[in-house]
Amino acid sequence: MSATAPADTIAPETAAGSGADTPARRRELLLDIVAMNSFSWAIAVPIELVLAGMSWQEHLKVRLLAVIFNTLIARPFSLYRNWVMGRFGGRGTLHAYLVDTFVFLSFQLPLYLGNMYLGGASWAEMATASATFMLIAGALGRPYGIYLDWLRRVWKDNPAMAEPRALA
Repeated sequence: MSATAPADTIAPETAAGSGADTPARRRELLLDIVAMNSFSWAIAVPIELVLAGMSWQEHLKVRLLAVIFNTLIARPFSLYRNWVMGRFGGRGTLHAYLVDTFVFLSFQLPLYLGNMYLGGASWAEMATASATFMLIAGALGRPYGIYLDWLRRVWKDNPAMAEPRALA
């Protein structure tokens, strides 16, 4: 995998909101939402239930709030990542790892704290989960970037996967 921003990332004119190619922009939005929510849930289960000791009820409440938040922030996060990678990417694998880790941590940690607070987590649970989140951000940022880029390639190669379908 290249350390630079992949060629299949969103073009600046699309990201800027030119209004052109609305179906493609909807596919990009859907892809970002699917990527953010699926990755977030897979990572949150061990952090919240095992390490932080949250109850299933707390975990489900936090995760349901996370679906709402992740859906709202998926596209801005992707645009932020594209912007940072465009400015600071392209200097090797280690550099890509550091940039993706920075992007992930700087964007996600404040939102994660707010989500846990609104979900009813105690201060001790929030501190434990946040400290854990910061410690493993190095293990999350680059994998999420790779996962997002992989989904983009899959959807780009098979756009029918993201086409809206009539239920009738």
